Amino acid sequence: MERVAEYYDWLFNEVADPRVKDWAFMGSPIYPLAITIIYLFFVLVAGPRYMKNRPAYSLNTFTFYYNIFQVIACFVIAWGVVTSGWTTTDNWRCWPVDYSDSPLGMKMLTFAWLTTWIKLIEYVETIVFVLRKKDRQISFLHLYHHVSTLWVSWGVTKFQGGGSITFPIIPNCIVHIVMYTYYLLTINKNPRVQNFLKKIKPYITIMQMVQFCIIIFMIAQVLLPDCSIPPYFTYAFLPNILLIFYLFYDFYNKNFVKPQVQKVK
Repeated sequence: MERVAEYYDWLFNEVADPRVKDWAFMGSPIYPLAITIIYLFFVLVAGPRYMKNRPAYSLNTFTFYYNIFQVIACFVIAWGVVTSGWTTTDNWRCWPVDYSDSPLGMKMLTFAWLTTWIKLIEYVETIVFVLRKKDRQISFLHLYHHVSTLWVSWGVTKFQGGGSITFPIIPNCIVHIVMYTYYLLTINKNPRVQNFLKKIKPYITIMQMVQFCIIIFMIAQVLLPDCSIPPYFTYAFLPNILLIFYLFYDFYNKNFVKPQVQKVK
């Protein structure tokens, strides 16, 4: 146990970015771990039991304002990260983390931290699915995607809150702006709007997969021999995003490709 305590202290105190040590939610991995356990327990056990003999909640007003919040939040975070050095750096291939207290370095770190909070807030979406009895939407893909993105965001902020490793925030926010705008439009029951949304729905998933390909290409460059960025986070990040890409690809095939094939037959 003593060696475990020493390793914990080394990893989360010595290796971690000291600038976020006292920031909310960033002091210890116990915080995201505890919230994730509570989240999974509610959406998989407690929530379904509570809703078993109850009618589904509507929550239309809540989801309307939640989607607006997400569109605005994603826009602000994308803008914040882009203007924290990505428009001025001359090296998109290998841009080391600025661990100083410089205004630009702290700005990037702050928006990485805000990204973590957004990923935490996204847990609410699954809770809404439970309360609305949308059990089909609580898939392994949905749960794994939400949990893994929170932990990746937390890890980026805790250890490498700047430089090349922050690139995924930009395309992710752009995709989420489109996605939550789509969700907003689904509230409009006009047949023309609904028909339009039905046509573009597959392209939302395609956008997700294209996003992952771009992110993989950009982050993999950290592993090049002449890049000075420590690769340990990249080694953990790439297998995760490859798995998420596969899960989205599988979802796309099952929900959009196979139904079309069956129609032709």
